[in-house]
Amino acid sequence: MEKSLEILEASPERIVVVSRGFSVPLMNAIRRLSLSDVPSMAVDFAYFYDNNTGIHDEIIAHRLGLLVLQSDDALGKYKGPEECKGAEPPNPDCFVDFYLEKEVGEDEPGTYVKASDLTSSDPSVKPVHPDTPLVYLAPGQRIQVVAYARLGRGKEHAKWSPASVATLKYSAIVEIQSRGLSEDCARCLEAYPELIDAARKGLREVEIHHEKRVSGLLYCEETSCSGQIRVRFEPSKLILVVESTGALKAHRIVYEAIRELRRKIEKLLSTIKEGGAV
Repeated sequence: MEKSLEILEASPERIVVVSRGFSVPLMNAIRRLSLSDVPSMAVDFAYFYDNNTGIHDEIIAHRLGLLVLQSDDALGKYKGPEECKGAEPPNPDCFVDFYLEKEVGEDEPGTYVKASDLTSSDPSVKPVHPDTPLVYLAPGQRIQVVAYARLGRGKEHAKWSPASVATLKYSAIVEIQSRGLSEDCARCLEAYPELIDAARKGLREVEIHHEKRVSGLLYCEETSCSGQIRVRFEPSKLILVVESTGALKAHRIVYEAIRELRRKIEKLLSTIKEGGAV
């Protein structure tokens, strides 16, 4: 079967790719690597010099770590997590510095400290959602913290996973096995008007749009539409959907996942050769 790729949807937040002729293990490897191995930036160290708020240092540090940071430019600027293993800040090759210092006077109203209050040493690495609240400062309260972000991978901690969703599924095809659909069957298939319309036109096969769930179809096939429709899945046509947290653009996540897969394969081949197995 001829191999091909088609991009059905592409935006910074989401990409939908249809593959034809590629194996399930290959496409699933890209899906998994999108979640676990594509690096992105996240805060890993936080040093508190002053904090008399009602929130403990550890909780604020956790909130800093979960901030989504723009990482597209960082991939080409900073060393990867393997190269920076064991490194500690400050280290300009591995870390981006974030500074936060804010105080509310005794006679001033309280205010929220937000992600936008952080000052980054690299303007290209900054919070994706600047209005994310970190802590509330009541009158007379103060906070001063220095945080350091580095590149990491989702398999180390979820905060480094640039993909919020990565799914792979077969293309679903419905075979219409009878010339007409019974009233009970048509009622069961109300959520799939394209099927009812296809049956009226005498079509024998309909491909279900990738956004639609097929669990309802499987239920109808076993109950009201028994003997009238048959749902099958086409393993040669796969739909990959990747949604970004905002750290990296969706298409960049897929691109980097493929690069990671290639790197792993090359490492495996090199290890086999060194072991004399080839």
